[in-house]
Amino acid sequence: MSEVKASAIPEVFESRKRKILAELSVPDAEYTDLSPKGSVDEGIRDLIHEINTHPGLVTTSSCAGRISVFLEGRKKQPKPHEEQERQFVASGGKGAGKWLYVSHDPLQGYGAPCGSNSSERDSHQGKSLHELFGMVPGDGKPPGLNKQGKAPRLVRFHFEPLILHIMTATLQHAHPVLSAASSSGFRESGLQSLRCLEGDEGPSPIVAVRSAGLSLESVIGYCEDSDADDVTATDEPVLRSLVTEEYLQMLVAIANERFSINTERKERFRENLLVLYSASRGPKTNKKTKSPGWEDAQTRRERMRAEGLMRQKLLQDQAKDNEVRDTLQATKEP
Repeated sequence: MSEVKASAIPEVFESRKRKILAELSVPDAEYTDLSPKGSVDEGIRDLIHEINTHPGLVTTSSCAGRISVFLEGRKKQPKPHEEQERQFVASGGKGAGKWLYVSHDPLQGYGAPCGSNSSERDSHQGKSLHELFGMVPGDGKPPGLNKQGKAPRLVRFHFEPLILHIMTATLQHAHPVLSAASSSGFRESGLQSLRCLEGDEGPSPIVAVRSAGLSLESVIGYCEDSDADDVTATDEPVLRSLVTEEYLQMLVAIANERFSINTERKERFRENLLVLYSASRGPKTNKKTKSPGWEDAQTRRERMRAEGLMRQKLLQDQAKDNEVRDTLQATKEP
């Protein structure tokens, strides 16, 4: 890949980047976005700042990784001849579900032993995981359908690893981002959509840095909804657990371990991106120094084939020599 000069960055991208950076520069107390937290995660701020200093790159959305417990929303019945659009409200509500718990850090004090100096751990001291997630213990038996034949709303435990969307000026700028992501363990990374190449004002490819391998999901409970259809928003339904406290502790222990792996991959991505991308000169080719005796695949195949033919000829010559020697020996015997 040839180096991309700053002058090669389209003006439409520069305009989009300025707008995004202006939104990110808003003070924390005033900044909001569509995530449950409503702001940029603390664990990924430094990485976002470094990425945004590179010409031709700007972050559009991110999540450092999180543990969450989510209650499904009520599913509305579609009306005839009316197109229904799925909506997602971060604060929860009818048809949208509700976040029961969200943490962008390991859940301290539960599951695997973690650091002791944590304010989060102190705030949860004495609470069970059932209490923390807003559930009451159950008998482990799943409920049946209600009188309307509807399945219950489920409570789900999630661990979601880092996900990062990076807008790039051109496909040449996107290439080192994809290379750094893939080599750092984010193997499901790729262009978010081909539509980003068809913008009316010019293309701005968006790279999604992600990995599904660390994800974890488990159904841990259900909602005891009333059978009536006229349930009001003021009702407080009971969230009944399907698992034991020990099972929840196991899920938390697994999630805490994956947080550690997620952090390591994030650091590898940052380091690899710095190697592949220069803030002053733009993306450049990742030219590795070739050690003495290095050969490409084609040369290696030809060399191995020649060596194989040579070994085969030596074996044939050795067999002939043995045959001649045996014949001579036989003629000398009385």
